[in-house]
Amino acid sequence: MMPSGPSPPHLPSIIEELEGRIEPAPLTWAKSLHRIPFKVLSRVRAAISPQLSTLPQFPTSTDDFREPLIDVLQTIVKVSGRRSRGGRTREVVDMNGMCFEHRGMKDFYSSPDAAIKAMGKSFELPRASLCPAVDATIGYSNVTTVIRFKLDSKTSDAEEDIIKDEVYRMGIFAKEIFQCQPNRLFVRVIVITERRVRLIQYDRAGALYTPLIDYHENSNMLIRFVVGLASRFEDQLGLDTSIQWGSHGGRKTPGTITIADPFTRLPKVYTMRSVRPFINRPDLCERGTRMWNVRDKAGRALVLKDAWSSGEPERGKPEYIYLAKAKGVDGVQQLVAYEDRTGRPNGEIRSFRPVSAGRPFTNKSFQRIVTPLYGAPIKQIGDEKKLLKAFHDVIAAHWKLLEKGVLHCDISTGNILFGEGKNPPPGLRGILIDFDFATEVDYTKPSFNPRSVPVHDHLDDLESFYYVLLDLIFSRFDIGRRCIIDQMEKEWDNDDDDLSASAKEYFISKPFDVKDVPSFWSEECKEMLMSMHEFIGKLVMEKTAIVGDMTQPWTLESMARLYAEKDEHYRKILAMIEKAISGTSTIDLC
Repeated sequence: MMPSGPSPPHLPSIIEELEGRIEPAPLTWAKSLHRIPFKVLSRVRAAISPQLSTLPQFPTSTDDFREPLIDVLQTIVKVSGRRSRGGRTREVVDMNGMCFEHRGMKDFYSSPDAAIKAMGKSFELPRASLCPAVDATIGYSNVTTVIRFKLDSKTSDAEEDIIKDEVYRMGIFAKEIFQCQPNRLFVRVIVITERRVRLIQYDRAGALYTPLIDYHENSNMLIRFVVGLASRFEDQLGLDTSIQWGSHGGRKTPGTITIADPFTRLPKVYTMRSVRPFINRPDLCERGTRMWNVRDKAGRALVLKDAWSSGEPERGKPEYIYLAKAKGVDGVQQLVAYEDRTGRPNGEIRSFRPVSAGRPFTNKSFQRIVTPLYGAPIKQIGDEKKLLKAFHDVIAAHWKLLEKGVLHCDISTGNILFGEGKNPPPGLRGILIDFDFATEVDYTKPSFNPRSVPVHDHLDDLESFYYVLLDLIFSRFDIGRRCIIDQMEKEWDNDDDDLSASAKEYFISKPFDVKDVPSFWSEECKEMLMSMHEFIGKLVMEKTAIVGDMTQPWTLESMARLYAEKDEHYRKILAMIEKAISGTSTIDLC
């Protein structure tokens, strides 16, 4: 049973994510997976041999072989000894007539043909559902894998058929497993016909699929796939065992997350403040960011962040490197601890992929950082003066970071927080976070390459600060006024980079109409916006005059003159904000 309807809601996003990220795996890789003792293999092979002969040779639907194939799978798990040991049980479940609920997808339910149900501290019962077809004992939160049945005549090793009908659609299940099991590093699923079997792996680099393997001629492969995906060892299932939950009544309770000290390798244990991460990015590929509220052994509230870093030059270095450079800089997220799993088992994508596959893939390494828990997001504006003070401090922090050779490159409302406590001191009233896209810059070294400077520079970040401030100020709007900024943001966020840039350039080149600003902001704040609009617009025009559309070389001397004034750029913007703060009374915006 697959998702109902011609196009499940998740499918378009999965197709988009996996485009160019799907590759065939060689048979040698499939044979290297899930090795089991020869005695176990022989025992299971003898048990399923008579069962395999009962599978119909020419079925007209998967229902013709569903029952005998389920028997085969259940026998493999039972005879291999994987069914129950040490509180970690594994059970093959026939999902016929049952379905799984998808998080955040109203009235959408789906089901594989079979699944391996699991008990253990990384698994829990699914949430209660109003849909009677959703079983209360099995869901995405407590399966090790899912299985799809297909007619052998409906599949092949033709790449287009595999990608469209198998990799994309099985990705619906894999994506949900990643969401419901937040310690997942990779997900493996299997497609079985009445004669052959294929394994598909999903990870943060994309998807990988094996050729179809005839399990009547080579039953060892089917046995190893199923036994491996029913393993009681969670790391073999693609689960991160450094994350451990408690359990009560079949449901998880807050547990611990452990970091290996990068220098001593000694463990540092943090206690979860809640069962689930407060941020759990839904993307199947990309960075797989998850953020947890935790406490250290002294009881201090902290944030622990997991993400996969590509390490590619154009994507910058791992986040902890930039945070280490920011140590002691007021207004910047501070690093408490980190773990870089490069070179460790399951620590890099290449550690659970073939050495050489059909196409190159982007290797990524697992990174974990721990930072202090700061205040509320900048979007939760309390009063005007508090907002302006926070903004002042993050721009000042950005300046200090630039002096240390770090450029943030991802200024947005989601990456600015208020400082800790009710009355943080100057310098700590706003905090700049999230250095996933940061890069190193050095304006002090001479260069003979006229295009050696980064395409993204401090001028771009200052422009982004201005747009963030606009968004925040217009988020408290008079009736009928919000549409002004909404229309602008719609044009700025266009997927076409050229159209987006043109829309911003057009906006910034026009005079700022202070009458558009919501009435309850102070006159000082409105004056600040007008001055900032004029100043940022001037900088944008100066840079555009030098680099044009970035398709032609530009002179280093012209850019050097503009960059030489960077300190003055920051001074002027900070002075505008300081002037507005000094003339502004505390205006409650809640």
